[in-house]
Amino acid sequence: MPNTQLKKVLCINDNEVTLWIQKQILNKSKFSEEVITATNGSEGLEYFYKLINENSSIQNDFPGLILLDLHMPVMDGWAFLDRFSSEIYPYCKNTKIVITSYSVDEIDSERAKKYPFVVDFLTTLLTVDYLESLPRSVLSDELV
Repeated sequence: MPNTQLKKVLCINDNEVTLWIQKQILNKSKFSEEVITATNGSEGLEYFYKLINENSSIQNDFPGLILLDLHMPVMDGWAFLDRFSSEIYPYCKNTKIVITSYSVDEIDSERAKKYPFVVDFLTTLLTVDYLESLPRSVLSDELV
């Protein structure tokens, strides 16, 4: 992997074990300098609202990548995507999303592709190999 890394990655998943594993893999791969976690879509949005309210105008203040589960209580991934699209994305156009769902439903995959910032639909566990294979050109605007 090139000696480039994202400044921040946000992992949104209601499963604490999955969040811990994702954080370990991201740290081991040196994919990002900082890993932030949220246990549902609402917590993820709150993180962005805080950045916006602090007038974060520098793109590096925002996560370059979000790993998003679709099936969560409180606010699921679909509701997060809708709200992110209308309320958050205008502030952080360099942020990309990888859906991390074990669902292999083709309808979910097609629905996810309708969001311009969704770059992949990962239906297996996150791995260092996957991160290394993620097209760097997709994330290049956010690299430090």
